[in-house]
Amino acid sequence: MGMPVWLAPPGPAAPVPRDEVYSRYNYWRNRQLFSTYVGYIVYYFLRKNIPVAAPLMTQDLGITKAAFGVFFTLHDLVYGFAKYVAGIMADRSNPRVLLSLGLLLAAACNFGFGLGSTVTVLGVLWVLNGFFQGFGFPPSARILSHWFRPSERGLKWGIFNTSHQVGTFAILTMSAYWGSHYGWRYCFFLPALIGVLTVVFLYASVRDTPASLGLPPVEEPWDVEDAPVSFSPAPGEEPGPIGFKQPVAEEEELSGLVRRRVYRNPALWLACFANFFVYTVRYGILNWAAIYLTEVKTISLVQAGLVSGIFEIAGLVGCLMAGWATDRFFQSRRAPVCFFSMLLCALFIVAYWQSPAGHWQMSAFCIAGIGFTVYGPQFLGGLMSADLAGKRAAGTAVGFHGFFGYLSGILSGVGVSSLQAHFGWDGAYLMLAGSAVLGALVFLPIWKAGPVHE
Repeated sequence: MGMPVWLAPPGPAAPVPRDEVYSRYNYWRNRQLFSTYVGYIVYYFLRKNIPVAAPLMTQDLGITKAAFGVFFTLHDLVYGFAKYVAGIMADRSNPRVLLSLGLLLAAACNFGFGLGSTVTVLGVLWVLNGFFQGFGFPPSARILSHWFRPSERGLKWGIFNTSHQVGTFAILTMSAYWGSHYGWRYCFFLPALIGVLTVVFLYASVRDTPASLGLPPVEEPWDVEDAPVSFSPAPGEEPGPIGFKQPVAEEEELSGLVRRRVYRNPALWLACFANFFVYTVRYGILNWAAIYLTEVKTISLVQAGLVSGIFEIAGLVGCLMAGWATDRFFQSRRAPVCFFSMLLCALFIVAYWQSPAGHWQMSAFCIAGIGFTVYGPQFLGGLMSADLAGKRAAGTAVGFHGFFGYLSGILSGVGVSSLQAHFGWDGAYLMLAGSAVLGALVFLPIWKAGPVHE
């Protein structure tokens, strides 16, 4: 796929002196992790503001649950498609440009959304926002795959993934305050302003691969004193269909590599199917939390924003522990932790569903359990896909994986609103608990799947 000049990745720079490799590598690794972390937090500012604004929009504009269900579903479907497109582009383009451009256009959509008043205009803008949101994670995944080794990605991706929880917690709590004091439109105006400022930061801070800065591939022993650095990756092994090892070809065209490691890889397909159920749970809980908590659990909007934020903070801890556990106890195999996490998640969903009304503390405890258990599989599934594809095809792999995750909008959006309309919230939460169990079961056949070592 040809790329415009302004989007093409930079070529390799002249190798830096051997005695400067260690210090420069550490500096740029930390900078890339921090930059993508901040950038993805703000991406979440621009898409997780709507759940808290929804009750206020219902009061002001009369928008129904069915309409919000359509909003959530179309947004997620378009986002998933865009994530797949962006994944293909990320392996062939400059992530600095891709990441910044997506955020700028998402900010523009949020500003327009804050000005809108009709369901049609708001729906079109939210769907467009979903498309531009898809250009956040794939370039970040490309960066992380090139700057961190497979053996350390569990922890490093776990740290990066906490940007999801930090961003969502921050915007839920801030939007609850802004909406309560200034009206729902400021839930979109202020994040849009923050987004534009962050675009400037990303463009100034993000870089492409180590080679573009004259540094060796991350697999080389650059962090061992006096070790030779060859600036070329050594051949290794990669998982076969369900985790068995096979040789890696030293030279292979990107298109052939993508076909073999992504589209013809049964282990990656199973990780994608599991992701469908993981995201059904994640967004089925989160998107409807403010409405469910205020209507059914009879707590205030500010309390609902706080409880929804607790979902994210517990998820932050769950990400770090899950990533650390896969590297420490399972030799960077991700499926075992995902399996046990999703089974526990199903139990917490039932507890949340059955908790008594009026006791926000009980709702907070249960939703914290869901967040803690679902966010580990949410990020480990994407990491598993990147592991199975290798760093050269990581963008395509996580985009493909993400597409399946956001197909879940069919269930977490329109599915929840339809089940609630016909069977009450009991029907919706029975579906969510069942999705958690099914997600756990899909991880079983890929129990042994491990990362490519390039």
